Amino acid sequence: MISKMIEIDIQYIAVKYLSVVWVQAQRPYDANWSKKIAEDFDPDKFDPLIVTKPNGQGIYHIIEGQHRRHALEMFDKVNGGNAQAPCRVVADADPARAAEIWLGVNKGRKSVSAVHEFKVAVVAKREPETAINKIVRQVGYRISSTKAENGISAVTALKIVYNRHDAVTLKCVLEALRFIWGSDPKAVSGSMIKGFGIFLHEFHPYVEAARLKRQMNKFSPFEFIVMAKTRSESALETVDESIAENLRREYNKGVKDPSRKLHHKDR
Repeated sequence: MISKMIEIDIQYIAVKYLSVVWVQAQRPYDANWSKKIAEDFDPDKFDPLIVTKPNGQGIYHIIEGQHRRHALEMFDKVNGGNAQAPCRVVADADPARAAEIWLGVNKGRKSVSAVHEFKVAVVAKREPETAINKIVRQVGYRISSTKAENGISAVTALKIVYNRHDAVTLKCVLEALRFIWGSDPKAVSGSMIKGFGIFLHEFHPYVEAARLKRQMNKFSPFEFIVMAKTRSESALETVDESIAENLRREYNKGVKDPSRKLHHKDR
């Protein structure tokens, strides 16, 4: 039973005072989407924006609704100017809380990419995203939606390794991929991260880093993934599992001392 009514403060605020102050707590702005909203503008379908209280400069941070704000401004320029937007004003005025509200409002929406959701979750200080992001940065990478040097977009794979195995394994995976292939973005694809996760979770106490690098430098990341895909089709394994098994086999090639070979414990 609700013992207290929820108070919702709706105010009409001039759009010039509405802005995304904390860009890391929002998705990137898409001008084309705002233009589309403006072209189909219907005041009766305009939901209130969610904003924080104003900062010292009188600017309200937009938690949710930046595209509607810009659409209203575009629409209003054609209709005389001085637009005001209906806004639900929340008391919280820090990036972490603003990010948390954004995540809640946008949960389940198809348009939110995994990378953007991950990055906003870090701002909101959610786990495991915060812990994963710390590991990523410690190893010299960064979360990025583009396939640039030192950028990782495979955030789902990062979370799988972290949750399925542990933080130590994830760090070992990223350190190994960087040691072998440097800043090549193809080395940190989802399949590679998960495949190395399976391999290193089982064998990392016994793996000699220099030998692993020497054996793997025969391949580019792309070539190694193709080899794993070929194996997975015939061995009825996932690509991740084939990457892990190929890592073990390549590592063992040329090892004469049986005690230094990597063997599965259940075989």
